[in-house]
Amino acid sequence: MPTALTGAMAGEVIKLRSLRSTWITALVAVAFGLTLSVMDVAHTADAWPRMTTAERAQFDPVGDALSGFSFAVLAFGVLGVLGVSSEYTTGLIRSTLTATPRRLLAYTAKTLIIGGFALLLGELTAFTSYFIGQAVLARQHLDVGLGTPGVLRAVSCAGLYLFVVTVVGYGLGAVIRHTAGAIAALFALVYLSYGAAKAVEGWTYLPSKLVLSNAADTLGQLHPHPLHPERTPSLAFALADLALYLALALVCGAWRFTRDAS
Repeated sequence: MPTALTGAMAGEVIKLRSLRSTWITALVAVAFGLTLSVMDVAHTADAWPRMTTAERAQFDPVGDALSGFSFAVLAFGVLGVLGVSSEYTTGLIRSTLTATPRRLLAYTAKTLIIGGFALLLGELTAFTSYFIGQAVLARQHLDVGLGTPGVLRAVSCAGLYLFVVTVVGYGLGAVIRHTAGAIAALFALVYLSYGAAKAVEGWTYLPSKLVLSNAADTLGQLHPHPLHPERTPSLAFALADLALYLALALVCGAWRFTRDAS
């Protein structure tokens, strides 16, 4: 089993390296997120002397340095979608299953490679954004070091969030097997679910606490200052949210992947 898994993983590495769409999407995701984050902290640093006390109270040196990824996260999800849906679109999935007839083994190998790549990319991106942001904020002496309580946790969790969204996209790609459909479902899950959850807040705030973007607000900031704290999950709840989405994506993807490939 380990030898078979190693061989299957080696094949997935070759496919990952050879797919241009993977690297283009990864580059777009990182560049877009970093650009928006730098623009945000640069604006904050320039406007700081003119800010009111209330505006300064909302400032978060870590959250602002990572703010661009609230939009760029969709590109990370698309990266996950393409990791599996492209094989169904091109018919490459038949070659994959011919080389590795045991479907669960093939899915495990693909998940480990794409998941490992997503985790590495997410953490590298989050820490890069953090360091660049702090360099910009240092002009107004607003920067914070990694040793400051809560900073390492916030940056690491931001990278973890990007990883989870990538895996969610991967799971949707495995379930839907169609790139456009999976991306549409991902968009709805990441962005439109916020409005749907808000619509039922008259009865319960639980759906809002389960929304991915709300979990990200809690995890990726040093001192969250939510306008509506009742809809914002606690740190432990936010981590449980990520674990839930991760488990559902992998389990549903495995169930669908092990079915007929056509």
